Parts: sequence; structure tokens; C-alpha cells
Amino acid sequence: MRELLLESAFVSLDIEATGIDPQTCEIIEVACVRVEGGIITEEFSTLVNPGHPLPSRIVQLTGITNAMLVGRPSAFEIFPQLESFIKNQIIVAHRAEKDIAFMDRIYRRLYKKRFRHPYICTYHLARNILPELKRYSLKDLALYFNIQHGRAHRARDDARTTALVFLELLKILWNRLGIGDYLHIKRLSKGA
Repeated sequence: MRELLLESAFVSLDIEATGIDPQTCEIIEVACVRVEGGIITEEFSTLVNPGHPLPSRIVQLTGITNAMLVGRPSAFEIFPQLESFIKNQIIVAHRAEKDIAFMDRIYRRLYKKRFRHPYICTYHLARNILPELKRYSLKDLALYFNIQHGRAHRARDDARTTALVFLELLKILWNRLGIGDYLHIKRLSKGA
């Protein structure tokens, strides 16, 4: 029998960066929360020094300032700890392709190979199983599920919210369709 994600473990990931392009922008904050049996059991969160001043629009969007990043580790320095936290668990992220692309860029620089890790995108999953909604931002999904959302565009709050949204999506999948394993859910979380 396949393991049900609702009863097993996964890691919710969120990355904040100097922009949206993983090839030209740098990570400034990363957070993960581990969920086991439907409960958040552990967290990893850190600010990351991108090596250059932040664009003012990113400061306004995130509330992260240049002063907050002084003395913080680089993405390369925190990556082994991040990787150790994730282990072999499925990654869940909102707009996952972006976060996975940032992870891949660092992984390629460190290990000279691609970051190949199983992941699920809550944005695409919600679009595919909740077609009646008009908007699928993390904030909109949190409101739909009556989940208290912390500060948007801060990695820890977004990772926690993503985990809670994913748990609600898992309940819908199980109750409506009897689907709960990674392979079936991964198929449903592919972009249109």
C-alpha cells in the first residue's frame, strides 16, 4: 500500500529572493517546516546574505533590510544545513517551480549536478482541484481555508501557511477522491 501524505511526513519550503528569476537573483531568506502526521513538528529558518545591496522594491515587499543581512551566511553556507533538514522527504511549496529552481542553482554550483528531489506545488494543485476559486495566491488560499496567515513574503510565515494549506488540500483529495499518495497528488499538481 502506498503511504498517505496526510499521515506521513513532508517539508514545506519557501524562499525569498532579490527578484523572481532564479538564474540572476539571489536568495535572501529560506525557511522549511517539517510536517509529520498532519502536525508541524520542526522548523528551519534563516536570513541569507546575497552579497550585494537589496533592490528597494524587495525591501518594501519583504520588510527585509540590508542591515538585517549583514553578517548572515551565504546561500552556499546554509545549503548543507538546509539539505540535512529536508533529508529525503517530499518538498511542498507554493509556486514550487521557482523555489526548486533556486535550490537547483545552488546545488549545481556546489555539487555539479541537478537538484532532483520530489516536490508538489500547492498553487497548481489548488487550481486543479478547486476550479471554482478565482484566485490562487497563498493569501487567497489561506483565506479560503480560514488559516491565519502571518506576514506575506516572509519565508517562515509562508512556509507555515503553505504546509497548512497543503494539509487542507490533502483532506479534500482524500475525502472527495480517495487520493492520498505522492504519485497521484504529483500528477494533480502539474501546471496546466
